[in-house]
Amino acid sequence: MVKDVDLKDLTNTKLRKILDAITSEDQYILKDNGKPRAVLLSLDDLELLKRAKADKEKAWENIFKTIKEVHDLNPNISAEEVDADVDQAIKEVRQVHS
Repeated sequence: MVKDVDLKDLTNTKLRKILDAITSEDQYILKDNGKPRAVLLSLDDLELLKRAKADKEKAWENIFKTIKEVHDLNPNISAEEVDADVDQAIKEVRQVHS
């Protein structure tokens, strides 16, 4: 559950209560004069975010690696020819699924 906390209301006591209560279901949006400035979340959630970011980066690396491999296997095919083939494939798939 996402909860808003205004920085002006954040005392040491309130911060301690938040830190003691925070779980993977809780995230706190810290606001300054009503504007979101930061997020407070559990370490478990932070680790999940880090893993998701690493997975996303790895997926992009794999995509670019695959694109390069396909390009290397087809050095004499122009970008225009590839675009035409992709456009044709999209049309065919849309016809089958419409």
